[in-house]
Amino acid sequence: MLNHRCFGAKEAIGFRHQPPMTASDGFLSLLSRIAPRQSEIDAAERHIATIRTRLAEAFTLKGFVRAGSYSRGTFIRGRSDVDLFAVVSRDDLRWGGSYVTSDTALNNFGRELKARFPSTTIRRDVHAIVLEFSDCQVDVVPAFFSGMTASNQPMYAIPDGNGGWMKTSPAQHNAYIRQEDEASRGKLRRVAQLIKFWRECRSPRVALSSFHIEMVLASEGICRGVKSYGECVTEVLQGLAQRECRGLQDPLRISGLLPAVKTEARRVPAVASVRYSREHAKAAVRAAYRDYHEEACRQWDIVFNDCFPKS
Repeated sequence: MLNHRCFGAKEAIGFRHQPPMTASDGFLSLLSRIAPRQSEIDAAERHIATIRTRLAEAFTLKGFVRAGSYSRGTFIRGRSDVDLFAVVSRDDLRWGGSYVTSDTALNNFGRELKARFPSTTIRRDVHAIVLEFSDCQVDVVPAFFSGMTASNQPMYAIPDGNGGWMKTSPAQHNAYIRQEDEASRGKLRRVAQLIKFWRECRSPRVALSSFHIEMVLASEGICRGVKSYGECVTEVLQGLAQRECRGLQDPLRISGLLPAVKTEARRVPAVASVRYSREHAKAAVRAAYRDYHEEACRQWDIVFNDCFPKS
């Protein structure tokens, strides 16, 4: 016999006729979950101050520039690193009548930082010395001033991964990305965070450059217009798959080719993961278009490797 009292109570608190969660609901929930905590920002600032003090003792430090996702507000909770340009005097990088190789500069930076942080895991990456603290990762990039851009922004020379030096301008690139983010009403920044979270969720992790992701979003206008987060994410994955995760020419013509991955060995698994995720993302968008909300969320859960919000 049906218990009408129980039935009425369940209906009243939402057990019946509760609309299914949509993919849009899921993305909004996900964005709130991956927003960085203030405690992470405070910890990063403490590490920045300590690193700066040590390098200022060893080199003629001309500037300490916050770069990367941290400077653009696109880093995510517990998953992003902090990029710093340690701008030193050119004299610190000269030996005889020429500049030392960027490999030598990296080794010099690494030696000083290891002396200051003996219990911290420190390794050398393509462009930076990486310090793996318990609460965040900090990438310290040796740099020196190399002139001004046409828009009167400072340019720096940083390691190019082959022992030489390449030019870049964090201020100019950040302004370009910020302008496109404003044109998209803030959607670019949030889609960048979603792609970075997807990158971290995959197994193995997809070794895509954060800078590459944001420059793709900015240069291709992916987030402009009336589009859902799902449509934007799918379009990014589609573009990466079509280019097979190859480099993008810097639209500002400052840094040349902007690689998607740091080494060719990382490109093959990245392409495989992008293609797999793209197919399920496309299926999710089709399902959402037909109002098959449960199926859309199921497909997005596959894309995000069981990390898409369930409720």
